[in-house]
Amino acid sequence: MKQNLFRNQDGSIREILDNIEGISFKNSPLDFFILLARYKFAMRFLRKNHNVIDVGCGHGLGTIFLSKYCKSITGIDLDKDLISENINNNKKIRNISFQESNILNPDKKLLNKFDALVSMDVIEHFNSKDITKVIRNYFKLLNKKGFAVIGTPNLNSRKYASKRRLDTHEYEFTHDDFEKKLKKIFKNVFVFSMTDEVVSTSFPKMSWYLMAICTK
Repeated sequence: MKQNLFRNQDGSIREILDNIEGISFKNSPLDFFILLARYKFAMRFLRKNHNVIDVGCGHGLGTIFLSKYCKSITGIDLDKDLISENINNNKKIRNISFQESNILNPDKKLLNKFDALVSMDVIEHFNSKDITKVIRNYFKLLNKKGFAVIGTPNLNSRKYASKRRLDTHEYEFTHDDFEKKLKKIFKNVFVFSMTDEVVSTSFPKMSWYLMAICTK
């Protein structure tokens, strides 16, 4: 007897795990869950009345994760095909929407709208000339009391990086550089160290990842 728990209405088997930020569960299950752990950290700051935006949502798995802990969430990405796929695959989740948008020039309808912004593994894909603009647009998407949770790899871990990371990351930050650039735009910035699933205030030069909480 077929178990409906694992099948779609047409009888086909559900594809439960796909990939996030280019990492496939089938190829690298540990890395897959480390990436999701970053969204778990962000989730701790969300409330059920929050309207949230996930900037650079990719396949939308992080967006789906966060949707369980807020009023609504909008996932944006500049990849039109990904957004179309996300819309088609997540129609039944009522508090999720997806929209094609480039953080360098976000849709004006999105400005000043959100209580919280989450952006994981996005800012390092821009060149140094665009970093300040990206951060400024993060700021503009938030309402007056809004806050941002922004995650990015630590430059100090780059010598251990995968070829994929080396090929796709245009600019990476040290702890101090990340904090300095964020403080140019945000009033309050708190940068944490993150290695695998563990977030702490430990020695930042030894961490793999940087996680910032920013308020207006």
